[in-house]
Amino acid sequence: MFIIDRKKIGRPTNNPRSEKIGFRMSKKEIEDIQKCADAMNTKRVNAVIEGISLLKEKLKIK
Repeated sequence: MFIIDRKKIGRPTNNPRSEKIGFRMSKKEIEDIQKCADAMNTKRVNAVIEGISLLKEKLKIK
């Protein structure tokens, strides 16, 4: 029997997403996030991260 090491899937990164957060949102809020993600042609998490970046810029937070 041979043991084969499984390689990690995905690209290597200097900023791995190892933390997890959970919260409740309304159906409309989820739909809004999905609309943004669709417009950006990306996943919802990336739309949320972009939204956070825009909010930080607006509030002048580093």
